Amino acid sequence: MPQARTDPTSTGPDASVESPSGQSELVPAVDPQLLAELPTFEQFFKTFGFKRVLGRVWGFLVLSEGPLSSKEIAARLEISAGATSTTLNELGEWGAITSSFDSSRRCHLHSPVGNALSIVATVFRRREQVVFQQFRATAQRSLAFISERYGERDPRVLTLRSIVTTCDIAEAMMQLVLSAVQNAMSDSESVLSRAINAAFKVGVGTPARWLFGAAVAASEEERLPATQLTAESDSEPVSEDDRDDDREDDDA
Repeated sequence: MPQARTDPTSTGPDASVESPSGQSELVPAVDPQLLAELPTFEQFFKTFGFKRVLGRVWGFLVLSEGPLSSKEIAARLEISAGATSTTLNELGEWGAITSSFDSSRRCHLHSPVGNALSIVATVFRRREQVVFQQFRATAQRSLAFISERYGERDPRVLTLRSIVTTCDIAEAMMQLVLSAVQNAMSDSESVLSRAINAAFKVGVGTPARWLFGAAVAASEEERLPATQLTAESDSEPVSEDDRDDDREDDDA
């Protein structure tokens, strides 16, 4: 029996997906307004060298009401089962999703990782660190070749040694920063953890505009007290020259 297909932008409360047993399953609903934002997730992932489909699947999991199975994702996004499985495996390797077996549904369910910083840390550790290691290895091979053939006084020797040292320093700094971030974020009382949480609460408007446009940012601003919004919009810094002009008008 052919697999049931549904429009990923369906406005119905739930989408029907045919299970291996032939029974209909319900996929958690995702608002069409949110699904329309998936290209932004795709472009974001593509910008950093990932396949678009990784951004699409991850974005779909982020915007979905609950965990989804591989079959549900494939049906709603209209991609093959093989591509879905490969994408989920890659997202899991990058620490972007978590997967667990649901005994009642007899399948694995997938959810996005809530801490985006952990994803960034994994990407830096597994990609940028490899780039530094490869660059340093190339510089070391070139250095050994030039030193043996042309001697230590060759001007290229100094430059290549500088590259090796710079890569060592950069990798050490990266390890230090990533370790500090992971340790701090695991401690809810740490200064970094509190600062990031405060930034999400106060400054969520700008990141929301980057990802979802002005509509979501506006919805975030509605949560602020009206008096605060009025004070922020009306208050402008007054320069010393303006104060002098006001005093001259009063004297006149």
